[in-house]
Amino acid sequence: MTGLSLIPARPESGFATAVASDRRSDVVVRLIQFVSSLMVGATLVLAPWTPLWENHPALATSLRLREIFLAPWFRGAVSGLGFVNLVAAALDLTHLLFKRARD
Repeated sequence: MTGLSLIPARPESGFATAVASDRRSDVVVRLIQFVSSLMVGATLVLAPWTPLWENHPALATSLRLREIFLAPWFRGAVSGLGFVNLVAAALDLTHLLFKRARD
């Protein structure tokens, strides 16, 4: 077994590469989560209060469905879900900004 070794010369270099790769993938995942939560949140907060919501073709099929979808409590509930998504986006952003500073 001359010249062949089963133990790498620098085992920590492989570990450091794996850790750096995990950090990069964590940043990418958090960035995707942030963007998607921000977009969904903004849409859910704003859409129920626009004319697009009131004139949606699906609401023309049923009067009862139209009453429910145009009720202020339903619009508020949809907007509330949007705010939950915006909070999730804010948490992802703080994780991205401040987690990197701690590392």
